[in-house]
Amino acid sequence: MDIGKSRNSSGTLKASPKDGSPKPQQLRPSTITETICFILCTTSPLVVIYYWIAYHYFDTSIIAAARTSYSEGLIQFFAIRFPHPSIAAILGYSTWLVLQAILYIYLPGSETLGPLTPAGRRLRYKLNGLAAWVATVALWIAGSTLGIFDPAYIAKNWESLIWAINVFSLHPRIGNMWDWRHFFFPSIYPHEQKGLIFAGSNLNVSDLSFAAFQYQTHGHLTNTMVAVVFLRGWVVVDFFVNEDWFLHTLDGMYESFGFYNIYGFSAMMPVLWSLQTQYLAKCPTELSHLNLLGVILLYIIGWSIRFSADYQKVKFRQTRGEYSIWGRKGEGIKASYQTTDGKSHQILLLCSGWWGLARHANYTGSTMYTLALCAACGNGGIFPYTEVIILIGLHIHRCYRDEAKCAAKYGTDWDEYCRRVPWRMIPGLF
Repeated sequence: MDIGKSRNSSGTLKASPKDGSPKPQQLRPSTITETICFILCTTSPLVVIYYWIAYHYFDTSIIAAARTSYSEGLIQFFAIRFPHPSIAAILGYSTWLVLQAILYIYLPGSETLGPLTPAGRRLRYKLNGLAAWVATVALWIAGSTLGIFDPAYIAKNWESLIWAINVFSLHPRIGNMWDWRHFFFPSIYPHEQKGLIFAGSNLNVSDLSFAAFQYQTHGHLTNTMVAVVFLRGWVVVDFFVNEDWFLHTLDGMYESFGFYNIYGFSAMMPVLWSLQTQYLAKCPTELSHLNLLGVILLYIIGWSIRFSADYQKVKFRQTRGEYSIWGRKGEGIKASYQTTDGKSHQILLLCSGWWGLARHANYTGSTMYTLALCAACGNGGIFPYTEVIILIGLHIHRCYRDEAKCAAKYGTDWDEYCRRVPWRMIPGLF
């Protein structure tokens, strides 16, 4: 039967079969999307290196680095400042990868069934991300305390590690012995879930290393450094504690294995998501007690919105709609969809609580707590605020991307959901 295309209230394409029942549909990327993907793939490594150059040569000033690149020309700018490798960094990074692989494979963890895949199957996953994170941080603390290695090792070898990260991430296959698919995509883990575990452990240890570097260089830890390390650790641990929630996100179910996962989790996240501690290690900043309290309060509000929104959705579906939200029984829409094996299924689209206010309330919360992390750096220029700038763009893009997938999957049921919940992230604004 022919499947037509129409636009729903979200402005995205959806499947509209003539008999009214939703059919699975493969969305073809537009020319604009393909062009953007090409630009991101070719420029992302240069962005990562550019931020290291701004950190190392221009005292974290993005503006000064930009002026110099304009006067010298981009080719010369990168050529004379390109990061250099070192045996110590290569060995250190290789050891890190081996350690993470061992932890992910051998540490115990509870097992759970994931949601239905597009093919109609439910895969079994072992959840040992929290154990891997605890083991990683404990080994780092023990090694630092016993004098086995310098706790500021990462910060002091940042140049060579940037080189190693880029080389490894841009060449995921090494002969016939190593392939990122074997590391990120075994039967016990979805690739993106495992990638987040890898990035989360890497990120926290990087933050701890830059904190140690601040202490060794300046003789003390600023209240902002302590706050950023603790708050970043909080959100990473939160992810691991509720690791199974990720399996039910669109990313967890549908994101294909490619540049987004390989380079994003192994290079961009550990580098760009630690810009706050990099900045504070170079430019120690203290906030007044009142300002720091404001930062922490913004973080708590943002994290609470994101956490409670995810919790409401998970509980509502687990109880098949028999769940009370904000003192009232949750309301939802029964949406039908079809997997590629030809079977029809139903799912509940929550229209109460945070999900009755906005279709992506979890994105609003995560943007708020990310802004708080950046604000801990005070008036630090663009450098430490880059994460929230990227995240806002990423979340806006994901709103449209996620809704295109939902429109194609649920058809007219998604139309009804968008009618009942007209706002994407901020009621009355967007």
